[in-house]
Amino acid sequence: MMGQNDPTNASAKFREGWAPVKASDHPELMFFADTNTNSRFKDNVEIGGLLLCKAPIEMVNQRNAYYKQQAESQMEAIDSNFMRQKDERANMALFNERKSNVSFGRGNKS
Repeated sequence: MMGQNDPTNASAKFREGWAPVKASDHPELMFFADTNTNSRFKDNVEIGGLLLCKAPIEMVNQRNAYYKQQAESQMEAIDSNFMRQKDERANMALFNERKSNVSFGRGNKS
């Protein structure tokens, strides 16, 4: 529930390799840090009940590689399914065209 401690989630994240960030390592954040003396993480960066944590770069790289592989597997499955639908009787070639476009509210300029 929002606004309440979630020790189960925190414990799981710590077991995954996440580590609380010491406030002394980031003095620029001291102004924003909570001064809650009842906090279990009083020497760490905690803002609004949220605890700032860091992860080893190896863990981040491993996670990124995993999700990249997942995305590639999904694209291969889509391509395989698409090419399987080709009708030999039709005189049309199927082709893949991947293109993405991102815009940020430009609107029409007159």
